[in-house]
This record gives sequence, C-alpha cells and structure tokens, in this order.
Amino acid sequence: MGFRRTTVVGALALAMTLPLLGCDAFGGAEPTATEPTGSAGAAGAAPAGPDDLGEVIAARDVQVSENGNVIPIRVELHQLRRKDGFVTVNLRVTNTGTKGAGYRWQIADEFAGDIPGHTLAGVSLVDRKNRKQYLVARTAGAGAKDQDRYLASLQLANVFVQPGQSVNLYASFGAPPDDVQAVDVVVPNVPVFANVPLS
Repeated sequence: MGFRRTTVVGALALAMTLPLLGCDAFGGAEPTATEPTGSAGAAGAAPAGPDDLGEVIAARDVQVSENGNVIPIRVELHQLRRKDGFVTVNLRVTNTGTKGAGYRWQIADEFAGDIPGHTLAGVSLVDRKNRKQYLVARTAGAGAKDQDRYLASLQLANVFVQPGQSVNLYASFGAPPDDVQAVDVVVPNVPVFANVPLS
C-alpha cells in the first residue's frame, strides 16, 4: 500500500494521561468481516442493522492521503447504549470525495492505533469521572490470531470505499458502571468525540 497520512480538520484532540483499564476476555462468537475485496458495505459492519444503530449524534471530517491523493472522509458516531453488559461504538464512515475511482479509500489500519492489524480495535472509551480508559473487548476463543480476537470490525484491508460510498464499522466494550453517564470516544486519527451521552 502507498503512503498514508491523516490530517485532522477542526478541533485538536486533547491529550490525556489516564490509567488503563484492560478488558476481561469475553466468551461467545466472534464477528468476522465478510465483504469481498474491492468494495465497501458489509465487511466489518456493525452487527445491528442500519435501523438499530440509533441516531447520529456527532460527526468529524478528516482528510487521508493515499498514493498521493488527498481524500476527504466523514466519520459519524451513532448514540451509545448499554446492552447486556456491553457498549458498542457504531461508526459510519463516508468517502465524501467527488472524484473518480482513483480516489477510493482503503480503510486498512487507519483506525487501528497501536493495535497490530487492520481492525477498528484502536478505538477506546474514556471515563473522565473515574479516570479510566476502556479498551475494545476480546473473545476468549483459542487458536485465533491476536488481531482477529477483538469484538470489532476486522479485515479492513479488504474494505475499499469509493467516492460517495459509506460503510458501517463497530467496536464493543465492557460497559462502564451505571453511574457513568458520558464518555469520550477516542478514534485514532480523528478528533475526540468528547462527553458523549451513554444511555
């Protein structure tokens, strides 16, 4: 893959030094990406259908540089809701460019952060009230590669987003305590979604 760079458009992300709260291993089936190479859509999509994601509560615009082309991207965050001891971050990412196929965007490791592999596992939740950071939950399944054990969109090297196209991505976390009413959602290479209500 060619040179990749992300430029933040808008407010700068706040740098915070917080103690980490590691997630326990959670059992259960592991979501997998199924979209064929060369298109956007179902690969790594959130397990809930589009009607179940809730309203979009915030959006951030960034630019990515891939193979010498600057591509505008919009990242939309759906509302956060507790369910069965989990909180799932649902993102809708759109290539807002209007140029041709040469300006398609390969998601790859854009949102992986320090996590090896092409996943959404670099996302985290920050609980300012208790000064804790929540990392993406992982399955307890044996035999899987480390980067394939996250409860998050996977195999994002296979996801290409053409101009005007969107794709839904997700990452799941162990839910913070009930008295935590808001968290920051931290997505690598995207300005922080601060003080997001948690229902």
